[in-house]
Amino acid sequence: MKDKINNAEKVSILISALEERYNSLHIIRERVQNMGIWLLGILIASGGWLLQRDVELSSFQQVVYILGIVGAVAVIRFRYLEDLEVGFKSQQLVTARLEKTLGLFTPGIFDEEINSVYPKKWEDSGNGNGGGKFFKTTYLLIYVGVVFLLVIVLMTGDIICYF
Repeated sequence: MKDKINNAEKVSILISALEERYNSLHIIRERVQNMGIWLLGILIASGGWLLQRDVELSSFQQVVYILGIVGAVAVIRFRYLEDLEVGFKSQQLVTARLEKTLGLFTPGIFDEEINSVYPKKWEDSGNGNGGGKFFKTTYLLIYVGVVFLLVIVLMTGDIICYF
């Protein structure tokens, strides 16, 4: 016959699992933030370096640089960061489920307030309705850096003359 877990043990297990999910979310967020900042910095520094050096690129060099920039950023964005985003959303789904099980979205469970401890909107975390824009904002910053560098590359050579 199976031993039953009492309520105090269940709560302890749920809290431990929730702490681990919070930790995972923080780690993923930090990785994305670091990658975004580093990539944006490299893109802007590269553009600044090209401007400062007064480099004149041939059309072939411009095409190679453009393909290299777009290719590298595409791999980072659509492989590495996309994988982190999927993992982040999965962690959010589990976190929201644990928080719901602990009653953090249930009004009045911890006090006489009409509202729940956590906003009801947080219950939708990870499924697209949560309202967070962390990844979208990071991607936008990266795209701004890419456009900046591509414009600089186009300004340093012959291709711009064809347009």
